Amino acid sequence: MTLVQNPLQPLNGNSMRQQKYLYFLGFFFMIFWVQAQQFIAYTVKTGDSRWQMAQDFGISLDSLAALNPHLSKNTMELPMGVRLKLPAQSAAANATNTFNQDPVTFGRDALVVTADSLDKAAINLYPAVQLSDQIPFLDSLQLPVSLNFLYALPFRLDKMNFQDSLTGQKTIEARRDMKLSLSFYAGALMAIDSLRKMGIYITPSPVDTQLDGTKFYNNLYTDSIPEPHVVFGPLAAGVQTVLLRYAQQKRIPAVMPVVSSGPFPYKNAFYPVPKEAVLREKLLAYAAKTYAGEKVFVIADQENSGAAAQIKDLFPRAFEVALIDNISVEIDTFATELDSVIPNWVFVESENLKLVTSVSSILNANITDLVKIKMFTTNSNKAFENDVIDNQHLSALQFCFPTFYKKTTDGVFTADFEMRYGVYPDLLAVRGFDLTMDMAIKMAHKSGWQQAQTQLGPVVYTDYKLFYSPLFTAEGGESQGFYNQATFIMQYENMDVTLIE
Repeated sequence: MTLVQNPLQPLNGNSMRQQKYLYFLGFFFMIFWVQAQQFIAYTVKTGDSRWQMAQDFGISLDSLAALNPHLSKNTMELPMGVRLKLPAQSAAANATNTFNQDPVTFGRDALVVTADSLDKAAINLYPAVQLSDQIPFLDSLQLPVSLNFLYALPFRLDKMNFQDSLTGQKTIEARRDMKLSLSFYAGALMAIDSLRKMGIYITPSPVDTQLDGTKFYNNLYTDSIPEPHVVFGPLAAGVQTVLLRYAQQKRIPAVMPVVSSGPFPYKNAFYPVPKEAVLREKLLAYAAKTYAGEKVFVIADQENSGAAAQIKDLFPRAFEVALIDNISVEIDTFATELDSVIPNWVFVESENLKLVTSVSSILNANITDLVKIKMFTTNSNKAFENDVIDNQHLSALQFCFPTFYKKTTDGVFTADFEMRYGVYPDLLAVRGFDLTMDMAIKMAHKSGWQQAQTQLGPVVYTDYKLFYSPLFTAEGGESQGFYNQATFIMQYENMDVTLIE
């Protein structure tokens, strides 16, 4: 079982490691559920003190402050009426007893339930990410700093069986929404571990969207959630409005991990996925720069006629290939058009898996010692990343495409992720790491994240390239949000994906 498996990066290890990962996921969900029940909201009454709260709930003064970063750091007094986040003793005790009976260790760390022990266990396990000079304001961070990050994802706790671990694991394996959520959140937790070493302390609050706007609203507006500084999510379009309205009400940034635009304008929304137009312009600029008289073909379905038109504007002599039922090409006719003297460039524009599979197979079959073919797309979508597509074909065609992420490479993050979870990180895990790192560092700026945003140029944390720019309304009014303008040009070579620009 994989999450959103990188088609070029197989799982390291055998089926036993995959089973270990499933086993981990089951315990992860159980911990998630226990922690969700582990805190209560308490309203300060006359006579309450920090010392009394710490004694009554069995925590240190430092832990009380970490759970409630809104409290003043200059006084020990507790203003009457302020709300505190405090641990529910019975839930913590029950959870500790349950897991101590059957401890499970993955790599260097054991799964432990209490928040304090999780913090202590994590702080020396993972080396901090080495941040480059792409971040010009590192000396302007106000450290240490405590932040609350809310992760609104479809964990689908309503579908989880907490009494039967085997059934729970089968549920996780069968549900894509659960796997995607766990993957993103696991990457975010890795970033939180690294940020601690920098002096940035983040309390994550996972909230289950359940893919239902009403239920998500009810889960979101509860007293047990500490006031967030940033919200991340969701992974489904149906509940985006609820999250954006919440962020708008709180006047905090909202990071939308998997979309390039939202249901309505919000000036503090961040969209890390570049718009199609940004990716297309990058690829076409690269093609124009490297063009040396190749014969150009365009294969595009009806839904991508606009992209085809832009390609033909750049290469007026391009040959547009007719489609059969919008899913294939006439093989014999197309083969006769291929040039055996000069190289052939073929642009494939489609989200249709059948068309992409058919064309890549046909192109590969027509490569000879004389006929050279290179395949491009201006929009590398899920059709090109599907496991049905033969990576050998893409490599033989030197398939070239724009993206805002590099394929995951070995490094500190990937090694630690494998050590911790027993599996190679997929793209969403890396995205959870990079987006959490990016927002945490901005939020730690002494003048606020807005000031940090104005100073930060293109930056790469692990795999994702981020360069946000505000997009304003046509009338020149208020910003609609921050949109990622950063891109890479990648190319398949020798059964691998290479960064070429």
